[in-house]
Amino acid sequence: MAFRSGRLRQPCCVIATIAVGFAALSVVACSSFPVSGAERIYDSAPFWPVASGLSDPGDGGPYAARNYRYAGAHNPRRPEYRASSVMVQTPTVDLTAFFTDRPVRLLDNVIRPAQYSDRIAERYWGFDASSIPMNATVWYPDGSGPFPVVVAVHGNHDPYKNSEFGYDYLGEHLASHGMIFASIDQNFLNGIADGRENDARAALLLSHLHELVRQGRDSSTPLYGLVDESRLGLMGHSRGGEAAVNAAIFNELGILPDNAAVRFTPRLAIRSVIALAPIEGQYRPAQRVLMAERADFLYLHGSADGDVDVDFASRFLNRPGLSEYNFRSGFWVYGANHAYFNSDWVDAVNEFPVPAEFRLTPEEQKRLTRAVVNAFLNVSFDIEPRYRAFLEDWRIGRDWLPTTVYTTRFRDGRDMPLADYSEDADPRTATAPGWQISARNFSLWREGKLPGIANGYFFAPEISDRDKQFLHQDSHVVFLRGLETQDGEYRVSGPAVPAAGVRFDIGAHPLNTASPYTAELLLDAEIVVEIESGETRSYRLAEIGSLTPTPATFHLLRWSSRYYAPQTVQVRFPEQVNLTGLTFRFPARSDLEWHVDRIVVIPEGASR
Repeated sequence: MAFRSGRLRQPCCVIATIAVGFAALSVVACSSFPVSGAERIYDSAPFWPVASGLSDPGDGGPYAARNYRYAGAHNPRRPEYRASSVMVQTPTVDLTAFFTDRPVRLLDNVIRPAQYSDRIAERYWGFDASSIPMNATVWYPDGSGPFPVVVAVHGNHDPYKNSEFGYDYLGEHLASHGMIFASIDQNFLNGIADGRENDARAALLLSHLHELVRQGRDSSTPLYGLVDESRLGLMGHSRGGEAAVNAAIFNELGILPDNAAVRFTPRLAIRSVIALAPIEGQYRPAQRVLMAERADFLYLHGSADGDVDVDFASRFLNRPGLSEYNFRSGFWVYGANHAYFNSDWVDAVNEFPVPAEFRLTPEEQKRLTRAVVNAFLNVSFDIEPRYRAFLEDWRIGRDWLPTTVYTTRFRDGRDMPLADYSEDADPRTATAPGWQISARNFSLWREGKLPGIANGYFFAPEISDRDKQFLHQDSHVVFLRGLETQDGEYRVSGPAVPAAGVRFDIGAHPLNTASPYTAELLLDAEIVVEIESGETRSYRLAEIGSLTPTPATFHLLRWSSRYYAPQTVQVRFPEQVNLTGLTFRFPARSDLEWHVDRIVVIPEGASR
């Protein structure tokens, strides 16, 4: 988002007092501002694109929403799933392969010699890993169908409190828009394996999707004849977000990469994967960095996340291997927090580190989630493809969303990279054949991994080298630091390539993190498109995309986090051109560092 000079003047710091042990510490968190302060940002924007004209995807749809529950055997601790309370009895699932032959950590040997953390607590639940029940609430439209299906799974929480009902607000909403939504029970997997159970979470999630497909073929179930088997999706929150991604990977591979004797067949037509504030890296298939290639992907992550306080979801978005028929989209939201995606987690203790004034309210976050998830699924399931424009530029749907700061990402499998900064260590080389890079009037010009945050932690305000290796977004970018007296120019050029437009990620980071939060510095940046005929076209950055230096967020227990959250910006040309170059012109400024990533050509007819 852009500003007019001088309009936004927030205090550079907020002060809070917290108790650590018996000592009271006064904490200064620089550059944070209350979510309510975002109204000034909107008022000062020099340009807003025309609203989409589409209906608000956060409003209720035309269908009445109905629901029922299904359950497997062995639910002594879950009266909600007793046989008299459910409409469909489901088989149990054997997950023994996911809890045997696991490497034991030193911590387990010292603190938990019984390895309790690596197995289901059968003495409490009444079942072990060989007989896992399949329990869920299903929301579905009152109509003739067939309808797309989305299966959702919660994340890690108190295993003795129900987590799956916290997404009823989303299930009811999607059912009103003609989609089947199931929220599944995995509470018995919570708290048992320090994240190493995430492959089991993924496998069980995939089993539920197979079960719903089966129910669509079974005349004794409410879903008989309603399931569109060609349009299936997965959704997860927190650890469930990583599980949703891995379930899609398992489905594409057809096997468990860590043990090919475990098979996932038949393959399902999974077209959509959604991750809400996901973790990444607690489980990686065969210890490899993988991503689903033949599914569209959406993530939402918030600045005020007191649990997953780094945008790990961007790693999934940035990974290679996206089919030409698919896309990926991401929303970083100032004030969104971990617990509020689940209406039953609103008072979760893990959200204590972020004071209320720096958070969206629970109702605002539900409004955000309903609108963005529904718009994404409308595109992914080919219900209303025009919502894609909102995923490419959130500003056209700004009236659907709470007023706060957003940065969004977008990837399309048909994009042709000109420079993605992953080919080598030389900042002068580009990705496209024959293309080169030049730069002038910069004090720093380098490539490197994009960090997750720039600062944070009480007793180590600078991120350590070790943390920089871990807290990254799994993408290489170019960093450019300007001069005080001369404008900088960064140019990517080469042989002519046909282009219907260009797309790139761009962000700016103040080097002085204690300075007031001001974004008017970004207004004068300019993008110049060079065409084979010799024609040039100039675009003011403030008019083609929203761009702000992302504000820091005050965390009571870890100082403040200043995020690296670049914005995907695109320019679509009125006609296809032969592109020969792209020049970024940055205003003279020595205390601001720009980062640019993934400069791509949009081919003709790229919109699905």
